[in-house]
Amino acid sequence: MASYRYLVLALIFFGLSVGCWLGYELAGATVDEDGRLIELFALIPLAWLFLLLGLVAGGYHLWAKRRK
Repeated sequence: MASYRYLVLALIFFGLSVGCWLGYELAGATVDEDGRLIELFALIPLAWLFLLLGLVAGGYHLWAKRRK
């Protein structure tokens, strides 16, 4: 039963990753008057990090489930 915690954790991380990608796409990028790019760049690495954490947690869930 404890391995299902990792499944829930993986789903949460995947949801956060999708949320970061959607937030980045919906916020958009604009160019300021002086030529600077204005965007929420921090959401891109956060999305990749949450995706990686979701894959690790999901992989551990599958490994623990198969080990039983």
